[in-house]
Amino acid sequence: MVRLTDLTLAQARDGIVGGEFSAQELTEAYLTAMGAVRSLNCFIRETPDVAMAMATAADDRRARGEGGAMNGIPIAIKDLFCTKGVPATAGSHILDGFTPPYESTVTHNLWEAGAVMLGKTNLDEFAMGSSNMTSYFGPVTNPWQRTGDDAKLVPGGSSGGSAAIVAAHGAVAATGTDTGGSIRQPGSFCGIVGMKPTYGRCSRWGTIAFASSLDQAGPLTRTVRDAAIMLGAMA
Repeated sequence: MVRLTDLTLAQARDGIVGGEFSAQELTEAYLTAMGAVRSLNCFIRETPDVAMAMATAADDRRARGEGGAMNGIPIAIKDLFCTKGVPATAGSHILDGFTPPYESTVTHNLWEAGAVMLGKTNLDEFAMGSSNMTSYFGPVTNPWQRTGDDAKLVPGGSSGGSAAIVAAHGAVAATGTDTGGSIRQPGSFCGIVGMKPTYGRCSRWGTIAFASSLDQAGPLTRTVRDAAIMLGAMA
């Protein structure tokens, strides 16, 4: 039997729509999976209560025959995106205590599509790095290791927490941002799909800037089809 956490985004979406399992069951499976890989330090902040509330709302929408392209899908959000009522740090001590009173356009669009937030992922401080070793909250570890070698490997950066948690099957998918490779490089290092869309495809509003004339939000997923589904929701 296939574990819920082994399903792709497309498969998980079809399973919820077909009534094979509920959004709550899927979210509970991912909350358990997140706990099992906590040593990777992928999350700055986990939001289990928020996730379960959003999953319950997704199930209610399905019962009414409603729901968007990602209804009930548990995802992780890079902690560069402002999330209303949930602290945003950009991986820095500088933003201690900052709780956005507004939602970034990308996350707003994802919630409108029915996605469920598992938490905020670790990143190089203010997205400045390519190894995820410069975060105030400590480095992220790549879930992959070399055969016969216990050495810890970097997940790439700056979206290393997002890439690592997707590769570790602790989230169906995750958001990232890419200025000079910060989605594509960790996607490559972690063996998943990381896509930097055309500049302007996704709004930068509510995303803490590194180089605003280059920054672009994009998806980190396990398959190309999943990336297309998530990008459609983000944009």
